[in-house]
Amino acid sequence: MSTVTVETFLIDEENEEKFWAHGIRRTQVVQRLDGPHSIKKNRKQRRASHLLVGRDGQGNCIAVPIEPTHDRTVWRPVTAWYCKSNDAEWLD
Repeated sequence: MSTVTVETFLIDEENEEKFWAHGIRRTQVVQRLDGPHSIKKNRKQRRASHLLVGRDGQGNCIAVPIEPTHDRTVWRPVTAWYCKSNDAEWLD
């Protein structure tokens, strides 16, 4: 696991559209920071350096690839999707 600290997300229209493409709402992504979540390094050759995984208010597992910004505690979510089985395994 990584020692990344994410206090807030920098969300714009581009990444919000990508959430919607996977059936995820902005609020579901933001909720990841309010509850238990895990962050690990993303696979090589990916735009986002890390992957944040957590459950939304309804218990759905959501994966959010994130990239750093100018502030070490503010990260930009690239997109978001409902977890695949391998994403959920290391969360539980």
